[in-house]
Amino acid sequence: MGFSANKSKNSSQQQSTSASTSFNQAYPFLQEAYAPATEYTGQASNAIASLLGLGGGDSQNAAFQNFKDSSGYNFIQNEGVQGIEGSAASKGLLKSGSTLKAITGYSSNLAKSFLDSYLSNLGGLSNTGIQAGQIIGGAGNQSNSSSSSSGTSKGSSFGLSVTGKR
Repeated sequence: MGFSANKSKNSSQQQSTSASTSFNQAYPFLQEAYAPATEYTGQASNAIASLLGLGGGDSQNAAFQNFKDSSGYNFIQNEGVQGIEGSAASKGLLKSGSTLKAITGYSSNLAKSFLDSYLSNLGGLSNTGIQAGQIIGGAGNQSNSSSSSSGTSKGSSFGLSVTGKR
């Protein structure tokens, strides 16, 4: 092996080492940085499944209660019902069927609106985790392909064929 072959070998090894090192350093950083987002994917998916009744009655009831507690639904529903009752009371219709119908309609429409928004937010959170996983996976793939391609570049710089003969 002559001087130019050694020079080519050293240059190739330095390039592959620096490429491999930079990708390997990026991968753990990205994995750590995006870890919370990837964990949210499972949590959000589980919440959606529970709300849809896939985990059974107790799971669905707990998920629905969590939705009502965390989304502001309870507060807005209570304020709306108090408004309807106040208006009906001022007319002397507090215990009437029309008041009950108005409260039921208001609560039903509010629940649908809030639940649609809540499910959309959970889906967005789940997608954020999926995208984070794709970024981490991409960094891992680049790290692996960098390591594999460095072996190819070393072999070609020595003038070796696929069989390893000159």
